[in-house]
Amino acid sequence: MKIKKIIISSFIIMCVSIVLGKVLNNWVLSIKICGSIALVCFGLAGTLNGTFISKKRFRSVTSIDKENDKMVRSKITNFAMVVGSTNTILAVIISFLIK
Repeated sequence: MKIKKIIISSFIIMCVSIVLGKVLNNWVLSIKICGSIALVCFGLAGTLNGTFISKKRFRSVTSIDKENDKMVRSKITNFAMVVGSTNTILAVIISFLIK
């Protein structure tokens, strides 16, 4: 995916969170939504890029992957990191604004 599409997808998710917080007048819900999405995205990215397993095991698992599989894994990891980062930033901003 191109970075522009990733950022647009991330902002759509963030807007849904903000709208829910405003409509329900519950900004803590927005923080929980953004935080949960960020945690899931960081967990997915960490799993796909081998953060949670040893280097030796990751190398053996990825050595049988085709080049296309590596590209797909890299694209998903990048998408998850951008979405997770922007949602984390939004959760922190909302947290500071409501206090």
